[in-house]
Amino acid sequence: MESEDWDEAAAEAQLRDMERGWEAQAAGSLDYYAVLNVSRQATVEEVRDAYKRMSRRFHPDRHHDSEKREWAQRQFHDIHRAYEVLTDQRSREAYDQLGEEGIRVSKAVGHKVRSARDLQAAFEREARRRRTEEVEQWTQSKSKITVELDTRRLTSPIIRDALARRGVRGVPLNCMVGVGSMFMKHSFAADLASGLSGSLTGQMFSRSKHGSGNVVGTLKYTPGAQSWASISVPALPPYAITFKSMHQMSLETFCSTQVVQHTPSLSTPPSATVTCGQLLFGTTTGTMTIRTGNQYALGSVWAASPTRAPPKADASKGIARMLPREPSGVTLGLVGKHGDHNSFSVDVTAGVQHSYVTARYTHQIDAHLSITGGAVLVGLGAPAPDGPYLRIGGEDDAGLLGAQPPATGLQGLGDVSASVEMQAEVDSWTRLQWKVDFGLASGVKATVAVHRLGHTVQLPILLSTLPEPLVAVCATLLPMAAALGLHYAVLRPRRQRFIQQQMADLKEEQRSLLFQQKRRAEEAVRLMAASVDRSRESARAAGGLVIETALYGDLPFGIAAQDSNALHAMLEHANASRRALGSTDEPRACDVTLPLHALITNDQLVIAGGASKRSLPGFYDPAFGLPKSLFVRYRFQDRLHEILVRDDEPLAIPLRSHCLAEPQ
Repeated sequence: MESEDWDEAAAEAQLRDMERGWEAQAAGSLDYYAVLNVSRQATVEEVRDAYKRMSRRFHPDRHHDSEKREWAQRQFHDIHRAYEVLTDQRSREAYDQLGEEGIRVSKAVGHKVRSARDLQAAFEREARRRRTEEVEQWTQSKSKITVELDTRRLTSPIIRDALARRGVRGVPLNCMVGVGSMFMKHSFAADLASGLSGSLTGQMFSRSKHGSGNVVGTLKYTPGAQSWASISVPALPPYAITFKSMHQMSLETFCSTQVVQHTPSLSTPPSATVTCGQLLFGTTTGTMTIRTGNQYALGSVWAASPTRAPPKADASKGIARMLPREPSGVTLGLVGKHGDHNSFSVDVTAGVQHSYVTARYTHQIDAHLSITGGAVLVGLGAPAPDGPYLRIGGEDDAGLLGAQPPATGLQGLGDVSASVEMQAEVDSWTRLQWKVDFGLASGVKATVAVHRLGHTVQLPILLSTLPEPLVAVCATLLPMAAALGLHYAVLRPRRQRFIQQQMADLKEEQRSLLFQQKRRAEEAVRLMAASVDRSRESARAAGGLVIETALYGDLPFGIAAQDSNALHAMLEHANASRRALGSTDEPRACDVTLPLHALITNDQLVIAGGASKRSLPGFYDPAFGLPKSLFVRYRFQDRLHEILVRDDEPLAIPLRSHCLAEPQ
């Protein structure tokens, strides 16, 4: 398989299908409906009639030869098993829900199982019991580590020139790269009861030789797949109690809420955020978010709230205590997909202090690599009292290096920023992320992140406090060009080799099963050969339905009836079929002419769809992991017919549309 012609998504889907098929075949599971050749909606009477037809051909008492009697015993065991399961209502419901595993669970829990819902609950309880026996305690852990680096003196030409004008030259590397802030978070989660889980999260933050930390306990209740609610309480001040909930009213509507009480005192108002979403059309969802903030003005109740009044110095410690101030606002958003590989999101936020518009567009190059572009336009309604300030230009270059800003802000001015992000999947558990943000007031910042099994290491790098185009271009193009080269030159070929090796290993493991399946299919054909030959001869003499040729497997040809010249198409089709099937050392199809003719009843043949045909008597899987089809050439009323159906498609013959030529 050539690398440039390799369809990675199709190969991965094929590998998943092969793994599921291998598990089913290794467990010896059969499709009981296919064994009796009845539909999944068949009544008990139809199942009983199919069982009688199969018994007349495969019952051991009908064969006197010891070898054939042994063959019939193995075939009849599957037929009788299918009859027992499909005629018992409780077993059939269990089999329809969970297959053979459902039948075992149904027997284990007894007659208390009355419905599919009860069966599913019993199966989940049995699975939980087995997991409990394997491990004493089931825990999950997640972590996030963020270290912000300041490399402005190293990466910004403007700042280096400013330092040079002030006579600062030859700065050591350890002074040119500094750590701006650090953040660490780690959590453990465990199931406490049915639908109830708990987690313990420790976190710390440090900036400019000052730091803080806390431990937060969370209880989460999940009554069903559509809803959950949680409460989080910290162990250390500030005692911010957080309530979160989510409820999905339908497949198209959801609502989430978050309420944060910053201190136990009612003088500090809580902040609430409510988000509602509705599927509008296609794959586009509209959202509306309302944030109350915590700077309420409702009379004298919260007039002295720390979030409204200026911070007061603590006389004993000489410091000012400050609570976060959260502004109010309303956000309207659209989230959706554009085609199979593109997604977008647009948010418009209106608030008293600031308003902004955010847009993001993601292009999925393949299943393991995506590129996202975004833009943010911010407008300030009023200057923030303690907000950041950046002065560009002027006599004093110290402002560029982080000096204290003047008392006045940039009233009426906003910010325009953009971002470019690339995410690449290294393997099934590891994902790399590279993001560059650049704006008029925010400067240029690059972020490198590694995500692996719930753990994240994030490294934001402040490249410049100014919107320098050269820094932004280099920080965007160079790493992304390296990422694309790594993806196509190393990671993608490695995944191709891995998938091909996995497929080869599964096929090699399946060879022994293939031998057993083929042997049992050949035994079934020998048992039915005599009666089928007699039936074929009588049907041929009466002008009835006769299966001339039937092939099942990976068939590399189409239907001859698609050619306007039926005779020419039939000859070309037969030659192409022989060449294609004989061009490989491995078998790709099996001859099922006799087994298919044995299923004819009153000059009609009906095979239900929705499942693989490999479980039909006399069939087996000759092309494991490959898409299979059933080709049938049959004669009815002295006319030749052909039909080709996929493995999971139903088959009903004879039909006039299958006819190739009129009788001579």
